[in-house]
Amino acid sequence: MQNYCNYYVMESSVLPPLRPLFMLAASTLALTAQDKPATPEKLKPVVVKGTAIGGEVTPASPTLTLSASALEALPQSNIGDLLADLPGVASSYFGPNSGRPVIRGLDGDRLKITQNGVNSLDASAVSPDHAVSVDPFAIREAQVLRGPAALLYSGSILGGVINLVDARIPNQRLAQRQSVLGRMGSVDGLRSVGVLAEGAAGSFSYHFDGFDKSTENLLTPLGRIADTAADNRGAGLGFSYLTANGYVGLSYSGLDSTYGVAEQDIAIGLRQRRWDLAGKAEVAGSLVRSLAYRVGFADYAHTEFEAGAPGSTFANQGWDGRLDVELVKLGSVEGVVGLQASRFDFAVAGDEAFLPDTRNAATAAFGSFVHTLAPDQRLRYGFRLERAQVDAAAWTHVGLAIDPGAASAAFTPLSFALAWAKDLDPSWTSTLNLTRTERAPNQQELFADGPHVGTEAYEVGDRTLGKERGFGLEWELAKVRGPVSGSFSVYYNRFSSFISLQGNGPGPDLTASGGDDHSALGRYDFVAVPADFFGSELKVNFQFVDTATSKRGLEWYGDFVRASQRDTSEALPRISPGRIGAALHGADAGWTWRLDATYHFAQNHTAVGESRTAGYTMVGATLGHDFRIAGADARFSLRVINLLDQEARNASSFIKDTLPLPGRGLEASLRLDF
Repeated sequence: MQNYCNYYVMESSVLPPLRPLFMLAASTLALTAQDKPATPEKLKPVVVKGTAIGGEVTPASPTLTLSASALEALPQSNIGDLLADLPGVASSYFGPNSGRPVIRGLDGDRLKITQNGVNSLDASAVSPDHAVSVDPFAIREAQVLRGPAALLYSGSILGGVINLVDARIPNQRLAQRQSVLGRMGSVDGLRSVGVLAEGAAGSFSYHFDGFDKSTENLLTPLGRIADTAADNRGAGLGFSYLTANGYVGLSYSGLDSTYGVAEQDIAIGLRQRRWDLAGKAEVAGSLVRSLAYRVGFADYAHTEFEAGAPGSTFANQGWDGRLDVELVKLGSVEGVVGLQASRFDFAVAGDEAFLPDTRNAATAAFGSFVHTLAPDQRLRYGFRLERAQVDAAAWTHVGLAIDPGAASAAFTPLSFALAWAKDLDPSWTSTLNLTRTERAPNQQELFADGPHVGTEAYEVGDRTLGKERGFGLEWELAKVRGPVSGSFSVYYNRFSSFISLQGNGPGPDLTASGGDDHSALGRYDFVAVPADFFGSELKVNFQFVDTATSKRGLEWYGDFVRASQRDTSEALPRISPGRIGAALHGADAGWTWRLDATYHFAQNHTAVGESRTAGYTMVGATLGHDFRIAGADARFSLRVINLLDQEARNASSFIKDTLPLPGRGLEASLRLDF
């Protein structure tokens, strides 16, 4: 696929190009391969990783953590597909190259995606055809946070927060390690290679990763789909200086991506350069246990090309920073409090300039606490108070009698969460969650006025919109010990003002005043409506063989969500209807395997003008083997997708009517660790 990234690489000189970083990393890899492994010396992390189901529960514990090895076994095309197999999670799926997670029917700005705890600073929340600026290869851990801990990152938490950790700034002394990972796939012609090198020298630790990935047009049960190929490459390099009570580190990373969006002759060329600074210090105080800080600076742009000619360009330049203060445990209460601030300039130029240039600024104070009420009872609670402001520049809008003038909107959202956990016995835990959230409308919801190709709509914002407000109630029952383990939850989220795109006839014909005729597009306005979301999630594992040499298990899983406007009972658009499935899995003598089958329900509860999707069954399998070769640890993996070659449509996708999901395919990978 032709690479369009250089078009705006020459236009931007804010950050240096990738090639010198690749050269430096290659030299680092060659030099460190001869060093003897060092013994890792772990520092006490600021955030204790764990899950709400078992493990240590702290004020910052994620609900779910996926390790690097777990992520390697999942789809790698985009962030949405990477996490879509988790209960309650779907993908917005705008083809194989672009997809954001959708959790419990909530997406966009309602579902915050952070990179190491700060904003990813891209354009993925603006349109479904815009990719998240984090490639799955670079992720070393994915965290899903809900409840009080999610308020550390966002005030809109009824769906949750996804934190993607790349480990490019080491927070401990690292053992010498070099890895090479290769992948090949049949359904999209995947060819990728990645390298990783990390280690320590004296008081310094370093990390490097880089990858090059290309795909061809996607194969579906209906044949190859044109304009779905991609070329991606990225790299990151980070160093940390370690002390007896903490660290300080700096990283630089970049991503270049050119990808098709399943529209004829349309491609997107994406470029991001990013600097991150992070550190932590233990504090021997009576109130404060440790201080941690991180700030990220990013220069993002992507250009949309039609038949090779540049069209609209989306740009996002800004920063996001945070300070986390871990408090000394006082009696039975421990907590984390902190401050966060961000500012970014967002601009759209060209034919798809449906927004004015905006400056977006926000500050927040937050806290999350755990109060041990009794040996078998814990109370988690948290808050987040924000101040958000969007300043829009005066805008020349061809076709309008009066051009929109400069405008500003400011909001003060306040969110709370409370979770009471009760251990019924050493194996069973019951948790009740109450959440009240507020979210400030974003620049698109306030100031949009123009044709948006990604949604095939003429979008109109409302400068008078108020805060989005919601209340959530959830009950979870979890079993964490014994041959049978898992969890079941039910939830109800009630919005008094849910900001939604609502149809309002055809788009305007502006030819009489020198503009274009947009009447072929539907007009959709951003309006606040009362809305209800309710659903359930289930995951249960029966481990019927569990010995030192052999393991066998049967897993059952499923989820369901329904979303409607409360005053009209009309469905909200693009809601995943739910699914139910089962998987056999096992491990023997270095081999691991899994065979799964998932039935996705038909979606007949659709919004006005939205098409229905039929139910379908997806069958897949994975096989993995650990071995040694030429002195290196190796892992070979094989993954089969859509074994029955079912034609399937994703109910959460804007383009479900034109683009089916991938057909039968095989993907193989080999990782070598030196």
